[in-house]
Amino acid sequence: MDEISKLKQKLDGDIVVYASFQLVRPLIEHDLVDELRLMVYPVVLGAGERLFGETSDKKAVRLVSARTVDDLALLIYEVTPA
Repeated sequence: MDEISKLKQKLDGDIVVYASFQLVRPLIEHDLVDELRLMVYPVVLGAGERLFGETSDKKAVRLVSARTVDDLALLIYEVTPA
C-alpha cells in the first residue's frame, strides 16, 4: 500500500484498476480510492463474490454520474472523506 500511495502522489492522472475486487478492497480500506466506476449488467445471479466484502469501517460515496452504455449501467461514485 505504501508503494501505491507513493505512485498516486507522483503521477498526474488516473490510476485505473479493471475488475479486480481482490486489489480494490485493500485500496478502499487504505483510503487510496478517489472514484469508483461500476458497470452493472442487468442480470441477478444470487451467488458469487461480494464486490466490497467486509471492511473495518464504512466508506461514504456520492453518486456523480449514471448513464447507460448499451445494456449496461455505468455508475460513477466519488469516495468522500470521512
